[in-house]
Amino acid sequence: MTTAPRVLHVTECYAGGVSKAVDTLVELADEAEHHLVWSGDEVPHRSAGYRSIQRMPTAPWAAVAAIRRAVDRIQPDLIHAHSSWAGVYTRVVDLKTPVIYEPHCYKFDDAAQPSAIRFAYRTAEKLLLARTARTVVLSPHEESLARSLGRDVATHFLPNVASVRPTCLQPPTGFETNRSVAMIGRLSPQKDPRFFAEMARHAHEADSETRFIWIGDGDRRMRQLLADAGVEVTGWLDETEMIDMLAQPWVYFHTARYEGFPLSILDAAAFEHPIAARRIPAFDGTGIPSASTPLQAAELVSEIFRSSDAHAMASSAARNLNKKMSLESQRQSLSDLYHSNIEGLQLNERV
Repeated sequence: MTTAPRVLHVTECYAGGVSKAVDTLVELADEAEHHLVWSGDEVPHRSAGYRSIQRMPTAPWAAVAAIRRAVDRIQPDLIHAHSSWAGVYTRVVDLKTPVIYEPHCYKFDDAAQPSAIRFAYRTAEKLLLARTARTVVLSPHEESLARSLGRDVATHFLPNVASVRPTCLQPPTGFETNRSVAMIGRLSPQKDPRFFAEMARHAHEADSETRFIWIGDGDRRMRQLLADAGVEVTGWLDETEMIDMLAQPWVYFHTARYEGFPLSILDAAAFEHPIAARRIPAFDGTGIPSASTPLQAAELVSEIFRSSDAHAMASSAARNLNKKMSLESQRQSLSDLYHSNIEGLQLNERV
């Protein structure tokens, strides 16, 4: 391995948290040479630190062929596959290059999916382990899921970090709330806007003045669902607009059904928002106040507004995230990941 490894990043969902996560990795591991093969709703910029950028076809076998051509052209030391389908495209054939796979949450972890579908996802993940040099995990829960696929799975913990930071002009909120509640994410089943809409309805029954905001965009029907519940939907924001929004006081409540570890909750913590969340395994051990149902979530948010103890607990959770998931921690973890002797790894041959 050279002192400056050549890394080919591959993702089929370059948008939202995934695009921010990939760009942050590239920024922090600036000693490496980074290339990107992508598809998604956002458009990457070479100024983000990529030596080359190549759009990937959406048809699966065309995507695999495009990745193979990129590997032949770039001759990377490592392939870093981000999210599930990229993990399939880079491992379904032998590209003769070590693949680092970062699922950004496992699809088989979605308890709302039928058991047969979850079994199919889990089986696919097991079959692809034979061509996986490292599985990058974002939380203890995700590491447990990875190891459940096989005893010899090689994992690497990579702490997520906030994708945006306060500035002098847009400082942190100091844990003020202004009786507003926000969620950041794509309007998709995984992020579960329906949970947020039902929480808003329950909260408005007790206090019609509480403001609910969804920061993001996606499925039109989900957008209408939120609007019908009195939730404001901002649509996608650029970085300046996002920082402006984060600099406003509100409580952050994360509603996803399952996660690896979301950047959005770290962005909220960086701007000193009190944090609460739906009770899911990704947040175990974080101290984040949580609720299992929309009604419980509405009651929890109301308690954060009116109780100094509840507010202090939600604020403490944000402070703890800021301490544990720092830029320096991720930079060191990336250095260990990219500079380890990948060629010498014994790939997991268990299927």
